[in-house]
Amino acid sequence: MPYILTKTNGTVLTTVQDASTDNSTSLTFVGRNYSGYGRPIEENFVRLLENFSNTTKPSKPIQGQFWFDNTPTVRRMKICYDGARFKDISNVPYNSTPPLDPTTGDLWWDSLNNQIKVYDSVNNIWVASQPFGGASSSWDFSRIEDSLSIERDAISGYLGSTLSVVFSANRYNTLSSLPINARFPKISPGITLPNADPVTGSSANSTSSGFLLWGTSADALKTQKVDISETVSTTTQYITIVSGTKGSEKLYTTSTFYFEPSTNVLNATASSALYADIAERYESDAVYEPGTVLMHGGEKEVTLARLHATTAVAGIVSTKPAYMMNSDAGSDETHPFIALKGRVPCKICGPVKKGDLLVASGYKPGHATKKQDHDSSDAVIGKALQDFAGPFGVIEVKV
Repeated sequence: MPYILTKTNGTVLTTVQDASTDNSTSLTFVGRNYSGYGRPIEENFVRLLENFSNTTKPSKPIQGQFWFDNTPTVRRMKICYDGARFKDISNVPYNSTPPLDPTTGDLWWDSLNNQIKVYDSVNNIWVASQPFGGASSSWDFSRIEDSLSIERDAISGYLGSTLSVVFSANRYNTLSSLPINARFPKISPGITLPNADPVTGSSANSTSSGFLLWGTSADALKTQKVDISETVSTTTQYITIVSGTKGSEKLYTTSTFYFEPSTNVLNATASSALYADIAERYESDAVYEPGTVLMHGGEKEVTLARLHATTAVAGIVSTKPAYMMNSDAGSDETHPFIALKGRVPCKICGPVKKGDLLVASGYKPGHATKKQDHDSSDAVIGKALQDFAGPFGVIEVKV
Protein backbone atom coordinates (compact mmCIF):
# COMPACT_ATOMS: atom_id res chain seq x y z
CA MET A 1 0.00 0.00 0.00
CA PRO A 2 1.60 3.33 -1.05
CA TYR A 3 2.59 6.04 1.44
CA ILE A 4 0.87 9.44 0.97
CA LEU A 5 3.18 12.17 2.36
CA THR A 6 1.72 15.54 3.43
CA LYS A 7 3.27 18.88 4.35
CA THR A 8 2.82 20.61 7.71
CA ASN A 9 -0.11 22.60 6.31
CA GLY A 10 -1.89 19.37 5.31
CA THR A 11 -1.34 19.55 1.55
CA VAL A 12 -0.12 16.42 -0.24
CA LEU A 13 3.57 16.49 -1.07
CA THR A 14 3.95 13.17 -2.93
CA THR A 15 2.88 9.53 -3.03
CA VAL A 16 5.53 6.81 -2.56
CA GLN A 17 4.76 3.52 -4.24
CA ASP A 18 5.57 0.13 -2.67
CA ALA A 19 9.04 -1.32 -3.20
CA SER A 20 10.32 1.95 -4.79
CA THR A 21 11.84 5.33 -3.93
CA ASP A 22 10.51 8.81 -4.66
CA ASN A 23 12.90 11.61 -5.70
CA SER A 24 10.41 14.41 -6.34
CA THR A 25 12.19 16.54 -3.71
CA SER A 26 15.76 16.97 -2.48
CA LEU A 27 15.31 13.96 -0.18
CA THR A 28 14.74 10.31 -1.16
CA PHE A 29 11.50 8.84 0.23
CA VAL A 30 11.43 5.02 0.66
CA GLY A 31 8.31 2.97 -0.13
CA ARG A 32 7.05 -0.11 1.73
CA ASN A 33 9.15 -3.30 1.28
CA TYR A 34 11.99 -1.46 -0.58
CA SER A 35 15.16 -3.54 -0.49
CA GLY A 36 18.19 -1.71 0.92
CA TYR A 37 16.15 1.13 2.41
CA GLY A 38 18.83 1.92 4.99
CA ARG A 39 21.19 3.74 2.63
CA PRO A 40 18.72 6.33 1.22
CA ILE A 41 17.41 7.02 4.73
CA GLU A 42 20.93 7.62 6.07
CA GLU A 43 21.81 9.80 3.05
CA ASN A 44 18.73 11.87 3.84
CA PHE A 45 20.17 12.49 7.32
CA VAL A 46 23.48 13.56 5.78
CA ARG A 47 21.76 16.03 3.45
CA LEU A 48 19.78 17.48 6.32
CA LEU A 49 22.90 17.60 8.49
CA GLU A 50 24.83 19.61 5.91
CA ASN A 51 21.78 21.58 4.69
CA PHE A 52 22.29 20.36 1.10
CA SER A 53 25.71 22.06 1.00
CA ASN A 54 26.68 22.73 -2.65
CA THR A 55 27.69 25.46 -5.05
CA THR A 56 24.37 25.07 -6.87
CA LYS A 57 20.96 25.28 -5.24
CA PRO A 58 18.80 22.13 -4.86
CA SER A 59 16.98 21.42 -8.09
CA LYS A 60 13.73 20.32 -6.43
CA PRO A 61 13.27 22.56 -3.38
CA ILE A 62 10.11 23.06 -1.37
CA GLN A 63 9.10 26.17 0.53
CA GLY A 64 10.97 26.50 3.84
CA GLN A 65 13.90 24.30 2.80
CA PHE A 66 17.42 25.37 3.87
CA TRP A 67 20.46 25.31 1.58
CA PHE A 68 24.06 26.14 2.45
CA ASP A 69 25.63 27.84 -0.56
CA ASN A 70 29.28 26.79 -0.25
CA THR A 71 30.55 28.84 -3.18
CA PRO A 72 33.97 30.11 -1.91
CA THR A 73 32.95 33.76 -2.27
CA VAL A 74 29.55 33.20 -0.61
CA ARG A 75 29.41 30.40 2.02
CA ARG A 76 26.09 31.42 3.55
CA MET A 77 22.84 29.83 4.61
CA LYS A 78 19.84 30.43 2.37
CA ILE A 79 16.16 29.53 2.56
CA CYS A 80 13.63 28.70 -0.16
CA TYR A 81 10.90 31.29 0.34
CA ASP A 82 8.51 30.51 -2.52
CA GLY A 83 9.11 26.88 -3.48
CA ALA A 84 11.64 27.74 -6.19
CA ARG A 85 13.96 30.62 -5.19
CA PHE A 86 16.39 30.96 -2.28
CA LYS A 87 17.15 34.01 -0.19
CA ASP A 88 20.20 34.68 1.99
CA ILE A 89 19.39 34.49 5.74
CA SER A 90 22.84 34.37 7.33
CA ASN A 91 23.90 37.83 6.10
CA VAL A 92 23.15 40.55 3.55
CA PRO A 93 24.18 39.41 0.03
CA TYR A 94 27.57 40.88 -0.87
CA ASN A 95 28.21 41.37 -4.58
CA SER A 96 28.90 43.99 -7.26
CA THR A 97 25.68 43.05 -9.06
CA PRO A 98 22.15 43.01 -7.56
CA PRO A 99 20.64 39.70 -6.32
CA LEU A 100 18.27 37.98 -8.74
CA ASP A 101 14.50 37.97 -8.20
CA PRO A 102 14.38 40.53 -5.35
CA THR A 103 11.23 41.33 -3.39
CA THR A 104 10.22 44.48 -1.52
CA GLY A 105 12.47 45.13 1.49
CA ASP A 106 15.33 42.83 0.44
CA LEU A 107 18.77 44.11 1.50
CA TRP A 108 21.94 43.93 -0.56
CA TRP A 109 25.48 45.12 0.10
CA ASP A 110 26.65 46.76 -3.13
CA SER A 111 30.36 45.93 -3.11
CA LEU A 112 31.01 48.21 -6.11
CA ASN A 113 29.71 51.34 -4.38
CA ASN A 114 30.25 50.12 -0.79
CA GLN A 115 26.61 50.80 0.10
CA ILE A 116 23.76 48.95 1.77
CA LYS A 117 20.69 49.01 -0.47
CA VAL A 118 17.03 48.03 -0.13
CA TYR A 119 14.77 46.92 -2.97
CA ASP A 120 11.74 49.03 -3.94
CA SER A 121 9.50 46.80 -6.07
CA VAL A 122 7.13 49.68 -6.91
CA ASN A 123 9.82 51.53 -8.87
CA ASN A 124 11.95 48.44 -9.61
CA ILE A 125 15.07 50.01 -8.12
CA TRP A 126 17.63 49.38 -5.39
CA VAL A 127 17.72 52.45 -3.15
CA ALA A 128 20.96 53.16 -1.30
CA SER A 129 19.62 55.25 1.60
CA GLN A 130 16.27 55.13 3.30
CA PRO A 131 14.08 57.78 4.98
CA PHE A 132 14.48 58.20 8.73
CA GLY A 133 11.59 58.26 11.19
CA GLY A 134 9.00 57.69 8.48
CA ALA A 135 10.06 60.75 6.49
CA SER A 136 9.03 60.83 2.84
CA SER A 137 12.46 61.69 1.45
CA SER A 138 15.75 59.90 0.88
CA TRP A 139 19.18 60.19 -0.73
CA ASP A 140 20.65 57.63 -3.12
CA PHE A 141 24.44 57.59 -3.51
CA SER A 142 24.52 55.10 -6.39
CA ARG A 143 26.39 55.89 -9.56
CA ILE A 144 24.39 56.87 -12.68
CA GLU A 145 25.14 55.37 -16.10
CA ASP A 146 25.67 57.86 -18.92
CA SER A 147 24.79 57.35 -22.59
CA LEU A 148 28.03 55.37 -23.08
CA SER A 149 27.21 53.09 -20.09
CA ILE A 150 29.99 54.72 -18.04
CA GLU A 151 29.09 54.91 -14.34
CA ARG A 152 29.26 58.45 -12.95
CA ASP A 153 29.41 59.50 -9.29
CA ALA A 154 26.17 61.20 -8.24
CA ILE A 155 23.82 61.91 -5.33
CA SER A 156 20.11 61.55 -6.15
CA GLY A 157 17.46 63.13 -3.95
CA TYR A 158 13.98 61.58 -3.71
CA LEU A 159 10.71 63.05 -2.45
CA GLY A 160 8.69 59.93 -1.80
CA SER A 161 9.45 57.78 -4.81
CA THR A 162 9.99 60.77 -7.14
CA LEU A 163 13.54 61.69 -8.14
CA SER A 164 13.68 65.47 -7.63
CA VAL A 165 17.34 66.56 -7.76
CA VAL A 166 20.76 65.23 -8.80
CA PHE A 167 24.17 66.41 -7.55
CA SER A 168 27.05 65.67 -9.91
CA ALA A 169 30.60 66.74 -10.71
CA ASN A 170 30.24 65.82 -14.41
CA ARG A 171 28.23 66.81 -17.48
CA TYR A 172 26.67 63.93 -19.44
CA ASN A 173 23.52 62.47 -20.99
CA THR A 174 21.91 59.66 -18.97
CA LEU A 175 21.44 56.18 -20.42
CA SER A 176 18.13 56.23 -22.32
CA SER A 177 17.00 52.85 -20.95
CA LEU A 178 17.18 54.02 -17.32
CA PRO A 179 14.06 55.34 -15.51
CA ILE A 180 16.01 58.50 -14.61
CA ASN A 181 16.24 59.47 -18.29
CA ALA A 182 12.55 60.48 -18.41
CA ARG A 183 13.04 63.41 -16.00
CA PHE A 184 16.82 63.83 -16.13
CA PRO A 185 17.97 63.26 -19.74
CA LYS A 186 20.99 65.49 -19.11
CA ILE A 187 23.10 66.01 -15.98
CA SER A 188 25.23 69.11 -15.36
CA PRO A 189 28.03 69.80 -12.84
CA GLY A 190 26.49 71.04 -9.59
CA ILE A 191 22.74 70.80 -9.00
CA THR A 192 20.47 69.54 -11.80
CA LEU A 193 16.69 69.92 -11.50
CA PRO A 194 14.08 67.86 -13.43
CA ASN A 195 13.82 68.42 -17.20
CA ALA A 196 16.70 70.93 -17.22
CA ASP A 197 18.99 71.35 -20.21
CA PRO A 198 22.52 71.97 -18.88
CA VAL A 199 23.83 72.76 -22.36
CA THR A 200 21.52 75.70 -23.05
CA GLY A 201 20.84 76.47 -19.40
CA SER A 202 17.10 76.32 -19.96
CA SER A 203 14.43 74.40 -18.06
CA ALA A 204 11.10 72.97 -19.13
CA ASN A 205 9.38 76.01 -17.66
CA SER A 206 11.13 79.30 -16.91
CA THR A 207 8.20 80.94 -15.13
CA SER A 208 7.44 80.85 -11.42
CA SER A 209 5.66 77.50 -11.82
CA GLY A 210 8.77 75.69 -13.07
CA PHE A 211 11.61 73.98 -11.19
CA LEU A 212 13.57 76.72 -9.43
CA LEU A 213 16.07 77.20 -6.61
CA TRP A 214 14.32 79.32 -3.98
CA GLY A 215 15.76 81.62 -1.31
CA THR A 216 17.21 85.09 -1.70
CA SER A 217 17.54 84.37 -5.41
CA ALA A 218 13.74 84.23 -5.70
CA ASP A 219 13.90 87.99 -6.29
CA ALA A 220 15.37 87.13 -9.68
CA LEU A 221 11.80 86.43 -10.81
CA LYS A 222 11.35 90.19 -10.91
CA THR A 223 13.81 90.41 -13.80
CA GLN A 224 11.94 88.13 -16.17
CA LYS A 225 11.95 89.18 -19.82
CA VAL A 226 9.50 91.95 -20.73
CA ASP A 227 7.93 91.86 -24.18
CA ILE A 228 8.43 95.44 -25.36
CA SER A 229 6.02 94.99 -28.27
CA GLU A 230 3.17 94.32 -25.84
CA THR A 231 3.90 96.60 -22.91
CA VAL A 232 5.98 99.62 -23.94
CA SER A 233 5.82 99.72 -27.72
CA THR A 234 4.93 103.40 -27.82
CA THR A 235 6.90 104.61 -24.79
CA THR A 236 10.46 105.92 -24.88
CA GLN A 237 12.70 103.64 -22.82
CA TYR A 238 15.64 105.33 -21.09
CA ILE A 239 18.81 103.29 -20.66
CA THR A 240 20.53 103.16 -17.26
CA ILE A 241 24.22 102.89 -16.42
CA VAL A 242 25.44 101.21 -13.21
CA SER A 243 28.31 102.77 -11.24
CA GLY A 244 30.07 99.51 -10.33
CA THR A 245 30.08 95.72 -10.67
CA LYS A 246 29.15 94.96 -7.03
CA GLY A 247 28.38 96.55 -3.69
CA SER A 248 26.19 99.64 -3.35
CA GLU A 249 26.08 100.71 -6.98
CA LYS A 250 24.17 103.74 -8.18
CA LEU A 251 22.11 103.93 -11.38
CA TYR A 252 22.47 106.81 -13.81
CA THR A 253 20.64 107.80 -16.98
CA THR A 254 20.25 110.79 -19.29
CA SER A 255 17.48 112.11 -21.49
CA THR A 256 19.75 111.82 -24.57
CA PHE A 257 20.43 108.07 -24.19
CA TYR A 258 17.27 106.12 -24.97
CA PHE A 259 15.55 103.53 -27.19
CA GLU A 260 12.38 104.38 -29.11
CA PRO A 261 10.41 101.11 -29.74
CA SER A 262 7.97 102.67 -32.19
CA THR A 263 10.79 103.60 -34.58
CA ASN A 264 13.31 100.95 -33.46
CA VAL A 265 15.94 103.69 -33.03
CA LEU A 266 18.64 103.85 -30.36
CA ASN A 267 19.62 107.46 -29.66
CA ALA A 268 23.15 108.02 -28.32
CA THR A 269 26.14 110.27 -28.84
CA ALA A 270 29.28 108.47 -29.96
CA SER A 271 32.47 109.93 -28.51
CA SER A 272 34.94 107.13 -29.21
CA ALA A 273 35.25 103.56 -30.48
CA LEU A 274 37.79 100.91 -29.54
CA TYR A 275 38.12 99.64 -33.13
CA ALA A 276 38.38 101.48 -36.41
CA ASP A 277 35.96 100.26 -39.08
CA ILE A 278 32.33 99.71 -40.01
CA ALA A 279 31.70 96.20 -41.33
CA GLU A 280 28.87 93.94 -42.48
CA ARG A 281 28.50 90.15 -42.53
CA TYR A 282 28.39 88.32 -45.88
CA GLU A 283 27.98 84.57 -46.42
CA SER A 284 31.24 82.97 -47.59
CA ASP A 285 32.09 79.63 -49.21
CA ALA A 286 34.99 78.96 -46.80
CA VAL A 287 36.60 80.23 -43.62
CA TYR A 288 38.79 83.28 -44.33
CA GLU A 289 41.36 85.02 -42.12
CA PRO A 290 41.11 88.72 -41.24
CA GLY A 291 42.84 90.83 -43.88
CA THR A 292 41.84 88.53 -46.76
CA VAL A 293 40.50 90.22 -49.92
CA LEU A 294 37.16 88.70 -51.07
CA MET A 295 35.02 89.13 -54.16
CA HIS A 296 31.37 88.46 -54.91
CA GLY A 297 30.92 85.05 -56.51
CA GLY A 298 31.31 81.34 -55.84
CA GLU A 299 28.63 79.17 -54.25
CA LYS A 300 27.82 81.78 -51.59
CA GLU A 301 27.77 85.59 -51.51
CA VAL A 302 31.55 86.00 -51.40
CA THR A 303 34.64 83.97 -52.25
CA LEU A 304 38.42 84.45 -52.46
CA ALA A 305 39.45 87.24 -54.85
CA ARG A 306 41.60 85.68 -57.60
CA LEU A 307 41.32 88.14 -60.54
CA HIS A 308 43.47 91.26 -60.89
CA ALA A 309 41.48 94.47 -60.39
CA THR A 310 38.13 92.69 -60.54
CA THR A 311 35.16 95.02 -60.21
CA ALA A 312 33.33 92.23 -58.36
CA VAL A 313 35.58 92.87 -55.36
CA ALA A 314 33.63 92.78 -52.07
CA GLY A 315 36.32 94.08 -49.72
CA ILE A 316 38.63 93.07 -46.89
CA VAL A 317 37.75 90.70 -44.04
CA SER A 318 37.67 92.88 -40.92
CA THR A 319 39.75 92.04 -37.85
CA LYS A 320 37.62 93.68 -35.10
CA PRO A 321 34.88 95.96 -36.41
CA ALA A 322 33.89 99.00 -34.35
CA TYR A 323 30.35 98.76 -35.73
CA MET A 324 28.95 95.39 -36.85
CA MET A 325 26.07 95.42 -39.32
CA ASN A 326 23.90 92.34 -39.93
CA SER A 327 25.67 90.78 -36.91
CA ASP A 328 23.12 87.99 -36.36
CA ALA A 329 23.42 86.63 -39.92
CA GLY A 330 25.92 83.95 -38.86
CA SER A 331 29.35 83.35 -37.32
CA ASP A 332 32.82 84.56 -38.32
CA GLU A 333 33.37 81.15 -39.96
CA THR A 334 30.23 81.25 -42.14
CA HIS A 335 29.59 85.02 -42.47
CA PRO A 336 32.82 87.02 -42.05
CA PHE A 337 32.63 90.78 -41.48
CA ILE A 338 33.77 92.75 -44.54
CA ALA A 339 34.97 96.30 -43.91
CA LEU A 340 32.80 98.98 -45.51
CA LYS A 341 34.53 102.07 -44.10
CA GLY A 342 37.51 102.80 -41.88
CA ARG A 343 40.97 101.42 -41.17
CA VAL A 344 41.70 97.66 -41.38
CA PRO A 345 44.74 95.36 -41.79
CA CYS A 346 44.97 93.92 -45.32
CA LYS A 347 47.06 91.21 -46.96
CA ILE A 348 49.26 92.92 -49.55
CA CYS A 349 51.31 91.96 -52.59
CA GLY A 350 54.00 94.66 -52.85
CA PRO A 351 55.62 96.87 -53.49
CA VAL A 352 53.22 99.70 -52.57
CA LYS A 353 53.66 103.19 -51.17
CA LYS A 354 51.65 105.18 -48.72
CA GLY A 355 48.66 106.67 -50.55
CA ASP A 356 48.58 104.12 -53.40
CA LEU A 357 45.13 102.98 -54.50
CA LEU A 358 44.69 99.22 -54.05
CA VAL A 359 42.88 96.56 -56.09
CA ALA A 360 42.60 92.77 -55.89
CA SER A 361 45.74 90.86 -56.86
CA GLY A 362 45.65 88.28 -59.63
CA TYR A 363 49.10 87.03 -58.70
CA LYS A 364 48.40 86.25 -55.02
CA PRO A 365 44.72 85.29 -54.34
CA GLY A 366 43.18 87.01 -51.33
CA HIS A 367 45.71 89.86 -51.45
CA ALA A 368 45.58 93.47 -52.59
CA THR A 369 48.11 95.16 -54.90
CA LYS A 370 48.79 98.61 -56.37
CA LYS A 371 46.24 99.88 -58.95
CA GLN A 372 47.59 100.29 -62.50
CA ASP A 373 46.59 103.18 -64.75
CA HIS A 374 44.40 100.99 -66.96
CA ASP A 375 42.55 99.38 -64.00
CA SER A 376 38.93 100.42 -63.46
CA SER A 377 38.26 102.83 -60.59
CA ASP A 378 35.34 100.52 -59.63
CA ALA A 379 37.94 97.91 -58.66
CA VAL A 380 39.53 100.05 -55.91
CA ILE A 381 39.43 98.46 -52.44
CA GLY A 382 41.09 101.24 -50.46
CA LYS A 383 44.22 103.30 -49.96
CA ALA A 384 47.53 102.15 -48.48
CA LEU A 385 48.50 103.78 -45.18
CA GLN A 386 51.99 102.28 -45.11
CA ASP A 387 54.95 101.75 -47.40
CA PHE A 388 55.65 98.09 -48.16
CA ALA A 389 58.56 96.78 -50.24
CA GLY A 390 57.15 93.26 -50.63
CA PRO A 391 56.71 90.68 -51.66
CA PHE A 392 53.86 89.62 -49.33
CA GLY A 393 52.69 90.90 -45.96
CA VAL A 394 50.01 92.81 -44.08
CA ILE A 395 49.59 96.60 -43.91
CA GLU A 396 47.00 99.08 -42.68
CA VAL A 397 44.52 100.17 -45.36
CA LYS A 398 41.94 102.95 -45.41
CA VAL A 399 38.69 101.65 -46.94
